[in-house]
Amino acid sequence: MNSHIKRIMGQSEYIQANASQFIKTRHFLIHYLHAGSGKPIILIHGGGMWLYSFRHNLMPLSKISSVHALDMPGYGYTSITDPSLGMGTDTMPLALREFMDALHIDKATLVGHSWGGGWALACALAYPERVDRIVLINSSGLDVPDVFEWELLKMPIVGSLLLRFLTLDMIKKRLELSFFKKGIVDDAMAHEVHLPMGIPANRKAQALLARTLSWADVERHLGELEHQVLLIWGEQDRYLDVGLVSRFKGKINNLKVEIIRDCGHSAHEEAPDLINRLIMEFLSN
Repeated sequence: MNSHIKRIMGQSEYIQANASQFIKTRHFLIHYLHAGSGKPIILIHGGGMWLYSFRHNLMPLSKISSVHALDMPGYGYTSITDPSLGMGTDTMPLALREFMDALHIDKATLVGHSWGGGWALACALAYPERVDRIVLINSSGLDVPDVFEWELLKMPIVGSLLLRFLTLDMIKKRLELSFFKKGIVDDAMAHEVHLPMGIPANRKAQALLARTLSWADVERHLGELEHQVLLIWGEQDRYLDVGLVSRFKGKINNLKVEIIRDCGHSAHEEAPDLINRLIMEFLSN
């Protein structure tokens, strides 16, 4: 970890209050948090976020399981250590597999939010024997356009400039779109989300990912999943419309659906007690 990343981490109150760790794999230096014991759960944040997204979920879920929350490559404080590695949809399943290998986790339940849900599905399709169950929260994984601001990131020059000049106020407005109750977003939350964007390698990786990310292959193979899947959706999602639930229903066989009223895109942050209970019930059955 270089001194610039270390300095930025020092500005995070969340990291200062929690004993995060790093683990070296073949292609990555992965930043993560762990709590609890028992069957493994891996929490996978969405695009533009980092493991801070699961601050209300990790400890409650650790009462029943061994829970890991990690920063995916290009996000938070995880570094890509192999400069020859490409950045695309398949990069994330690779990172998850290497993370599990390094920690000697044979099989885990994957909990993914937004793009993280799509990455969880991609991992389950690529390495089905390494995945127990899957929990999707307002999930990507279908071949549909992103909202306008995310589509802009796919433009080679425009996307890079947007990421480079992303301000705290812009982050706050984007976060407010993620919630039904906008008052949830405060300056402290925006600060935590904004901090990793000060890492040039993150901006470069996210711009590359935006230009290469496609869920077409994931959607094409959803019918092959044999895992039990829980799909949770905030009904007032402004990023991914709740109508996509019916499309998932038509493609995933062992699917249980929970629609949360008065809740937006980040259901695990907006209604954490309910989401934690639903996950625990799903895993205990």
